[in-house]
Amino acid sequence: MQPLPIGFSDFALIRRKNLLYVDKTAYLQNLIETGGRYFLSRPRRFGKSLTLSTLKYIFQGREDLFVDLAAHDFVSSYAKRPCHVLHLDLSTLQSYSTIDELNESFLSYFYEMASKHRITLFPEKKADGLFLQIINKLYEKYDQFVLLIDEYDKPILDHIQNLDFAKKIRDILASIYIKIKSKDECFNFIFLTGISKFTKTGVFSALNNLNDISMNYKYGSLLGYTQDEMEFYFKDCIIDSAKMANLNTDKFTLVYLLN
Repeated sequence: MQPLPIGFSDFALIRRKNLLYVDKTAYLQNLIETGGRYFLSRPRRFGKSLTLSTLKYIFQGREDLFVDLAAHDFVSSYAKRPCHVLHLDLSTLQSYSTIDELNESFLSYFYEMASKHRITLFPEKKADGLFLQIINKLYEKYDQFVLLIDEYDKPILDHIQNLDFAKKIRDILASIYIKIKSKDECFNFIFLTGISKFTKTGVFSALNNLNDISMNYKYGSLLGYTQDEMEFYFKDCIIDSAKMANLNTDKFTLVYLLN
Protein backbone atom coordinates (compact mmCIF):
# COMPACT_ATOMS: atom_id res chain seq x y z
CA MET A 1 0.00 0.00 0.00
CA GLN A 2 1.47 3.35 -1.06
CA PRO A 3 1.89 5.99 1.65
CA LEU A 4 -0.54 8.90 1.44
CA PRO A 5 0.95 12.28 0.42
CA ILE A 6 -0.28 14.07 3.55
CA GLY A 7 1.25 17.54 3.75
CA PHE A 8 2.93 17.34 0.32
CA SER A 9 1.98 19.66 -2.53
CA ASP A 10 5.02 19.30 -4.81
CA PHE A 11 4.31 16.86 -7.63
CA ALA A 12 7.96 15.87 -8.11
CA LEU A 13 8.40 15.07 -4.43
CA ILE A 14 5.26 12.94 -4.37
CA ARG A 15 6.40 10.96 -7.39
CA ARG A 16 10.01 10.54 -6.20
CA LYS A 17 8.86 9.27 -2.82
CA ASN A 18 6.37 6.93 -4.51
CA LEU A 19 3.49 8.43 -2.57
CA LEU A 20 -0.08 7.84 -3.67
CA TYR A 21 -1.05 10.15 -6.53
CA VAL A 22 -4.56 10.26 -7.98
CA ASP A 23 -3.97 10.77 -11.69
CA LYS A 24 -5.48 14.09 -12.80
CA THR A 25 -3.07 14.64 -15.66
CA ALA A 26 -5.64 13.92 -18.39
CA TYR A 27 -7.60 16.99 -17.23
CA LEU A 28 -4.45 19.12 -17.28
CA GLN A 29 -3.51 17.89 -20.75
CA ASN A 30 -6.96 18.89 -21.97
CA LEU A 31 -6.57 22.38 -20.46
CA ILE A 32 -3.22 22.86 -22.14
CA GLU A 33 -4.37 21.55 -25.50
CA THR A 34 -7.42 23.79 -25.36
CA GLY A 35 -5.09 26.67 -24.60
CA GLY A 36 -5.88 29.95 -22.95
CA ARG A 37 -6.00 31.71 -19.63
CA TYR A 38 -7.70 30.04 -16.68
CA PHE A 39 -8.88 30.76 -13.17
CA LEU A 40 -9.94 28.14 -10.61
CA SER A 41 -11.47 28.77 -7.20
CA ARG A 42 -11.54 26.05 -4.52
CA PRO A 43 -11.38 25.89 -0.70
CA ARG A 44 -8.11 25.39 1.17
CA ARG A 45 -6.51 21.95 1.20
CA PHE A 46 -8.29 20.98 -2.01
CA GLY A 47 -5.25 20.37 -4.22
CA LYS A 48 -4.80 23.75 -5.93
CA SER A 49 -1.08 23.96 -5.19
CA LEU A 50 -0.49 20.38 -6.33
CA THR A 51 -2.37 21.14 -9.55
CA LEU A 52 -0.11 24.10 -10.35
CA SER A 53 2.97 22.09 -9.40
CA THR A 54 1.90 19.34 -11.80
CA LEU A 55 1.34 21.88 -14.57
CA LYS A 56 4.81 23.28 -14.02
CA TYR A 57 6.47 19.89 -14.50
CA ILE A 58 4.35 19.16 -17.56
CA PHE A 59 5.54 22.35 -19.27
CA GLN A 60 9.11 21.62 -18.22
CA GLY A 61 8.85 18.26 -19.98
CA ARG A 62 9.74 16.16 -16.95
CA GLU A 63 8.56 12.92 -18.51
CA ASP A 64 10.41 10.88 -15.86
CA LEU A 65 7.82 12.05 -13.32
CA PHE A 66 4.84 11.01 -15.44
CA VAL A 67 5.60 7.35 -16.09
CA ASP A 68 2.34 5.34 -16.03
CA LEU A 69 0.23 8.50 -15.89
CA ALA A 70 -2.34 9.48 -18.52
CA ALA A 71 -0.39 12.47 -19.86
CA HIS A 72 3.02 10.76 -20.15
CA ASP A 73 3.17 10.82 -23.95
CA PHE A 74 1.96 14.41 -23.97
CA VAL A 75 4.67 15.43 -21.49
CA SER A 76 7.25 13.71 -23.68
CA SER A 77 6.52 16.24 -26.42
CA TYR A 78 7.47 19.03 -24.01
CA ALA A 79 10.70 17.20 -23.15
CA LYS A 80 11.83 18.14 -26.65
CA ARG A 81 10.71 21.77 -26.35
CA PRO A 82 10.18 22.71 -22.69
CA CYS A 83 8.40 25.95 -21.82
CA HIS A 84 9.76 28.38 -19.29
CA VAL A 85 7.50 28.72 -16.24
CA LEU A 86 7.05 31.65 -13.87
CA HIS A 87 5.40 30.14 -10.80
CA LEU A 88 4.30 32.58 -8.10
CA ASP A 89 2.90 31.56 -4.70
CA LEU A 90 1.54 34.50 -2.72
CA SER A 91 1.26 32.41 0.44
CA THR A 92 5.04 32.79 0.77
CA LEU A 93 5.08 36.60 0.96
CA GLN A 94 6.89 38.08 3.95
CA SER A 95 4.62 39.24 6.76
CA TYR A 96 3.44 42.86 6.71
CA SER A 97 1.13 45.16 8.64
CA THR A 98 1.05 48.25 6.40
CA ILE A 99 0.67 48.92 2.68
CA ASP A 100 4.28 50.09 2.48
CA GLU A 101 5.39 46.82 4.07
CA LEU A 102 3.24 44.88 1.61
CA ASN A 103 4.88 46.73 -1.27
CA GLU A 104 8.30 45.88 0.20
CA SER A 105 7.27 42.23 0.56
CA PHE A 106 6.36 42.11 -3.12
CA LEU A 107 9.59 43.87 -4.11
CA SER A 108 11.63 41.35 -2.13
CA TYR A 109 9.67 38.46 -3.61
CA PHE A 110 10.03 39.71 -7.19
CA TYR A 111 13.76 40.33 -6.83
CA GLU A 112 14.05 36.77 -5.52
CA MET A 113 12.14 35.51 -8.56
CA ALA A 114 14.39 37.51 -10.88
CA SER A 115 17.48 35.95 -9.31
CA LYS A 116 15.96 32.47 -9.63
CA HIS A 117 15.25 33.04 -13.32
CA ARG A 118 18.64 34.70 -13.89
CA ILE A 119 17.38 38.04 -15.07
CA THR A 120 18.57 41.49 -14.00
CA LEU A 121 16.08 44.16 -12.96
CA PHE A 122 16.50 47.90 -12.63
CA PRO A 123 15.87 49.37 -9.16
CA GLU A 124 12.16 49.97 -8.69
CA LYS A 125 10.09 51.32 -5.80
CA LYS A 126 6.69 50.00 -6.88
CA ALA A 127 5.74 46.32 -6.94
CA ASP A 128 3.72 46.59 -10.16
CA GLY A 129 6.63 48.19 -11.98
CA LEU A 130 8.97 45.41 -10.92
CA PHE A 131 6.48 42.75 -11.97
CA LEU A 132 6.24 44.38 -15.39
CA GLN A 133 10.03 44.27 -15.67
CA ILE A 134 10.00 40.54 -14.91
CA ILE A 135 7.43 39.90 -17.63
CA ASN A 136 9.36 41.93 -20.19
CA LYS A 137 12.71 40.37 -19.31
CA LEU A 138 11.38 36.80 -19.45
CA TYR A 139 9.70 37.55 -22.77
CA GLU A 140 12.98 38.87 -24.17
CA LYS A 141 14.83 35.82 -22.91
CA TYR A 142 12.39 33.01 -23.68
CA ASP A 143 9.73 34.47 -25.97
CA GLN A 144 6.36 33.29 -24.66
CA PHE A 145 6.30 31.63 -21.25
CA VAL A 146 3.86 30.09 -18.77
CA LEU A 147 2.47 32.02 -15.80
CA LEU A 148 1.14 30.16 -12.75
CA ILE A 149 -0.11 32.07 -9.70
CA ASP A 150 -1.19 30.26 -6.55
CA GLU A 151 -3.19 31.87 -3.71
CA TYR A 152 -3.78 35.05 -5.73
CA ASP A 153 -6.13 36.40 -3.05
CA LYS A 154 -4.29 35.42 0.14
CA PRO A 155 -3.12 38.96 1.02
CA ILE A 156 -6.75 40.11 0.97
CA LEU A 157 -8.12 37.14 2.90
CA ASP A 158 -5.43 37.45 5.56
CA HIS A 159 -6.82 40.89 6.43
CA ILE A 160 -10.48 40.47 5.51
CA GLN A 161 -11.56 41.50 9.02
CA ASN A 162 -10.13 44.97 8.39
CA LEU A 163 -12.11 46.05 5.34
CA ASP A 164 -10.35 49.40 4.82
CA PHE A 165 -6.95 47.72 4.84
CA ALA A 166 -8.23 44.84 2.68
CA LYS A 167 -9.42 47.33 0.06
CA LYS A 168 -6.00 48.96 -0.04
CA ILE A 169 -4.43 45.53 -0.47
CA ARG A 170 -6.89 44.84 -3.28
CA ASP A 171 -5.73 47.99 -5.06
CA ILE A 172 -2.07 46.90 -4.80
CA LEU A 173 -2.94 43.46 -6.20
CA ALA A 174 -5.01 44.99 -9.00
CA SER A 175 -2.08 47.19 -10.04
CA ILE A 176 0.09 44.07 -10.27
CA TYR A 177 -2.37 41.75 -11.97
CA ILE A 178 -3.43 44.28 -14.58
CA LYS A 179 0.07 43.94 -16.04
CA ILE A 180 -0.87 40.41 -17.06
CA LYS A 181 -3.62 41.70 -19.33
CA SER A 182 -1.48 44.49 -20.76
CA LYS A 183 1.28 42.00 -21.71
CA ASP A 184 -0.95 39.17 -22.90
CA GLU A 185 1.28 38.46 -25.90
CA CYS A 186 4.04 37.31 -23.53
CA PHE A 187 2.17 34.25 -22.27
CA ASN A 188 1.28 30.99 -23.96
CA PHE A 189 -0.61 29.74 -20.89
CA ILE A 190 -1.92 31.33 -17.67
CA PHE A 191 -3.45 29.64 -14.65
CA LEU A 192 -4.46 31.38 -11.40
CA THR A 193 -5.94 29.77 -8.31
CA GLY A 194 -7.47 31.13 -5.13
CA ILE A 195 -10.21 30.69 -2.60
CA SER A 196 -12.46 33.59 -3.50
CA LYS A 197 -14.08 34.24 -6.87
CA PHE A 198 -12.08 36.94 -8.65
CA THR A 199 -15.25 38.62 -9.91
CA LYS A 200 -16.21 39.31 -6.30
CA THR A 201 -12.94 40.87 -5.13
CA GLY A 202 -12.60 43.66 -7.68
CA VAL A 203 -8.99 42.63 -8.32
CA PHE A 204 -9.66 41.51 -11.87
CA SER A 205 -11.93 44.26 -13.08
CA ALA A 206 -9.54 44.91 -15.97
CA LEU A 207 -8.42 41.29 -16.40
CA ASN A 208 -11.39 39.94 -18.31
CA ASN A 209 -9.48 37.44 -20.44
CA LEU A 210 -9.43 34.70 -17.79
CA ASN A 211 -11.72 31.72 -18.30
CA ASP A 212 -13.25 30.90 -14.91
CA ILE A 213 -13.57 27.09 -14.80
CA SER A 214 -14.54 26.97 -11.12
CA MET A 215 -18.09 25.83 -11.94
CA ASN A 216 -17.37 24.21 -15.32
CA TYR A 217 -18.70 20.65 -15.19
CA LYS A 218 -15.92 19.46 -17.51
CA TYR A 219 -13.40 20.18 -14.76
CA GLY A 220 -15.57 19.36 -11.76
CA SER A 221 -13.30 16.41 -10.93
CA LEU A 222 -10.00 18.19 -11.57
CA LEU A 223 -9.59 18.58 -7.81
CA GLY A 224 -10.93 16.29 -5.11
CA TYR A 225 -11.82 12.62 -5.57
CA THR A 226 -14.64 10.91 -7.45
CA GLN A 227 -16.35 7.72 -6.31
CA ASP A 228 -14.44 5.70 -8.91
CA GLU A 229 -11.14 7.22 -7.77
CA MET A 230 -11.93 6.38 -4.15
CA GLU A 231 -12.62 2.76 -5.05
CA PHE A 232 -9.56 2.46 -7.30
CA TYR A 233 -6.89 4.36 -5.36
CA PHE A 234 -8.01 4.12 -1.75
CA LYS A 235 -9.56 0.66 -1.43
CA ASP A 236 -6.57 -0.76 0.46
CA CYS A 237 -6.53 2.22 2.81
CA ILE A 238 -10.23 1.82 3.54
CA ILE A 239 -9.89 -1.92 4.14
CA ASP A 240 -6.98 -1.28 6.48
CA SER A 241 -8.94 1.37 8.38
CA ALA A 242 -11.93 -0.95 8.65
CA LYS A 243 -9.77 -3.68 10.17
CA MET A 244 -8.25 -1.24 12.67
CA ALA A 245 -11.79 -0.26 13.70
CA ASN A 246 -12.79 -3.95 13.96
CA LEU A 247 -15.35 -3.55 11.18
CA ASN A 248 -16.42 -6.34 8.89
CA THR A 249 -14.52 -6.15 5.60
CA ASP A 250 -16.96 -8.15 3.49
CA LYS A 251 -18.10 -6.72 0.16
CA PHE A 252 -21.25 -5.11 1.56
CA THR A 253 -19.35 -3.26 4.28
CA LEU A 254 -16.70 -2.02 1.85
CA VAL A 255 -19.34 -0.65 -0.51
CA TYR A 256 -20.90 1.15 2.46
CA LEU A 257 -17.55 2.59 3.57
CA LEU A 258 -16.65 3.73 0.07
CA ASN A 259 -19.90 5.62 -0.17
